[in-house]
Amino acid sequence: MSLKLYNTMGRKLEEFKPITEGFCGFYGCGPTVYNYAHIGNLRAYFFLDILDRTLEYLGYSKKHVMNITDIGHLSGDNDDGEDKMLKTANEKHQSVLEIAKFYTDAFFSDIDKLNIKRPDVVCKATEHVNEMIELIKKIEANGHTYMSGGNLYYDVTTYPDYGKLACLNLNDLKAGARIEVDSNKKNPCDFVLWFTKSKYENQALTWESPWGRGYPGWHIECSAMSMK
Repeated sequence: MSLKLYNTMGRKLEEFKPITEGFCGFYGCGPTVYNYAHIGNLRAYFFLDILDRTLEYLGYSKKHVMNITDIGHLSGDNDDGEDKMLKTANEKHQSVLEIAKFYTDAFFSDIDKLNIKRPDVVCKATEHVNEMIELIKKIEANGHTYMSGGNLYYDVTTYPDYGKLACLNLNDLKAGARIEVDSNKKNPCDFVLWFTKSKYENQALTWESPWGRGYPGWHIECSAMSMK
């Protein structure tokens, strides 16, 4: 029996052919643990559960990895706004790590009740900052970054295939249509790889880096953890 998956790049169903015969490794983006997961959040984990069980049924050896975002996820989609973790911590008069543990436990309790299988590997963003820094250094060495407003940005115009997986044409995107444009960006589609305290002085968790003490932008987190 073959497995077919929808390929967003080709916009069609295609037969699944693993890189390694008989094995499938896949990464699913996990929750940002600042609040309880709602029904819309949980939809993604039902999909991963179905994929996991289907691969097992078809006889594949598999490794399902999921992250826990416990740092760097801002309330705005434009690399702006309050940090979701810090906001909840301040409201409840607890530390960010206490908030992260409480809602991580709540998340796994919820998926257990829904009979959603737990992933084979769970990785926390806060435990992989070194990997994120190393990946950012490689991206910088390849000429894809710039500093602006105290933060390190990824310049999407330096990578011609950016948006290819989702069939997005950057020239067709209208700046400011959904979110306010960040004046520090060269291009509205650019995103922050590393924040420094020059922009968010009250961030609870920060690390030393080649670009100053700060914390990673949430865009780079899954990239680094999925490559480990």
